Amino acid sequence: MLIKLFLIFLILFYKNSFCFLSLSHNCLYTYSRSLSVNAVPRLTISQKMEKIHNINSELPIRKYEGDSPEVRMMENTLKQKRQSYLDHLKAQEMGIKVRKRHRGGRMDKLFLGRTASATVKYLLLSPIKLTKILRQIKKMPVLLALGDLAQRGANRYALAIYKAIKSALFNAKRLYKDEILKPKFRELSATNGGFIKKPLFRARGRCDIIRKPKAHLRVVLSV
Repeated sequence: MLIKLFLIFLILFYKNSFCFLSLSHNCLYTYSRSLSVNAVPRLTISQKMEKIHNINSELPIRKYEGDSPEVRMMENTLKQKRQSYLDHLKAQEMGIKVRKRHRGGRMDKLFLGRTASATVKYLLLSPIKLTKILRQIKKMPVLLALGDLAQRGANRYALAIYKAIKSALFNAKRLYKDEILKPKFRELSATNGGFIKKPLFRARGRCDIIRKPKAHLRVVLSV
């Protein structure tokens, strides 16, 4: 009985070892180049595309060639120059789409109403934070905006805008004297006024530059 069991065990062990060896041989054949005898080398994408093209030779090969960036830049510059020479109406006649480009120096629309303005330059404040407050008050009535700014306490940005609006109101009173005034906001803008650069000396001979922004504040009232 024991001899029969031992023989069955040997037969099963032999079969399992044969299966394991065959699987390992397949793995070496597919995934390794150096260990297997009949290994197939892997192809790159370009080599695969060449093989596909050889099979379907009627298809054209796409070649990634073109002019240098300098040549393309010069061609685009000349093309834009030619389009800029065209008048808008002539471009419509010829069917060429031309986008109107404003090269700076645009004049504001003519306003025949009464205005009074105040401008404060080189404020040691951030123009981004000033614009944020101006956006909040631009649709309010002038007196309501002054009250809102007064309630903000010791906020430097609110105080600067409050003083600029008050200055514009006094300018309107000085210009139009005893006439009835109905002030409304026409323009509230805060633009970049440069930077103050301050060196910050650090260890090992290093130096950082601290930039403090400045702003120009402009208030225009239609009265």
